[in-house]
Amino acid sequence: MPLADVETILKIDSSLTHRYTRHDLLLANAMGILPLLRELISLEGSNQLNSRVDILTKYQQILNRIILTSTQISGLAAELDCESERAERIATYLDQRDAQRIRRLTILSVVLGAATTVATALIHADGTAKVVGIGGGVLGAGFGGLAATSSTHSVPFHHDRNLLADIWYQPKQSSVYPPMIWYFLNEKVFSNLGEHTISHNTRQRWQDYVINGTSADQQALYFGKGGNYEADDLHNRANMLNQLQSSVRSINQDLQSLVLSLTR
Repeated sequence: MPLADVETILKIDSSLTHRYTRHDLLLANAMGILPLLRELISLEGSNQLNSRVDILTKYQQILNRIILTSTQISGLAAELDCESERAERIATYLDQRDAQRIRRLTILSVVLGAATTVATALIHADGTAKVVGIGGGVLGAGFGGLAATSSTHSVPFHHDRNLLADIWYQPKQSSVYPPMIWYFLNEKVFSNLGEHTISHNTRQRWQDYVINGTSADQQALYFGKGGNYEADDLHNRANMLNQLQSSVRSINQDLQSLVLSLTR
C-alpha cells in the first residue's frame, strides 16, 4: 500500500530526493517500493564485502514489484478495452436496427408520394384529386417524420463491476482499482499540468463533452449497476471507457522514467 505520509518522509530523507525526482519518488510510493529504495541507497553506501549481493537482491525485489505493477496496468487496460468493446458491439446492433427502420420508413414515404402523384393525375374529379393529394402528402410526411425521429430501441445491459463509477463519485479508496493505480489517478503530480488529478480531469471531460445535457436517470445508468441502454447511451459509455483506458496506459510512461532512474 502507498504510504500516506510520503511528503514527510521526503522532507526528512534527503538521500532519496538527491537521487530521484519527486515524480519518480511518488510513483515509487504508489508501487510500495519507497522503503526498498531507501534500503538500496543505504546498501550502496556500505563498504561491507557482502553488500554487493544485498544490492543485487534489493534490485531484484524492486524489479519484481515493477513487473507486478506493469501486469496490473495491462490487466486493467484489457478489462477497460473489453468493456468498451462489449458496449460498442451492442450499440452497433441497435444502430443496425435503427438503420433498417429508417430505410423502411423512407421507402414507404417515397412509394406513397409516387402513388399519390399518379393517383391525382388519373383522377379527373377536382375535389377527389385534392383529397387524395392532401391525404397522400400528409401520410408521406408522417412516414418521413418517423424516419427522422430517434429510435427508442433499448437492450438490458448490466455491469456489476462498474469501472466508471469510482472516477465519477471520487471516493478516497476504490473498490475496483488496485491501490497503486488509484493512487496514480488521484495524485496531482501525474497529471499534465499538475493542477488537478487525472481522475478529476477525466470526470470533467466526461461532464463537459460526453454526457453534457444528460438526465440524472442516464447518469445513474452509466455509473450504477446498469439497466436498459439505448444506442447513444452505449456509445457514450464506450467513449468514457476508452478515455479511461488511455489514462491507465499512460502509467507505463512514468514507469519507464523510474526504471531509467534506477539504471543510472
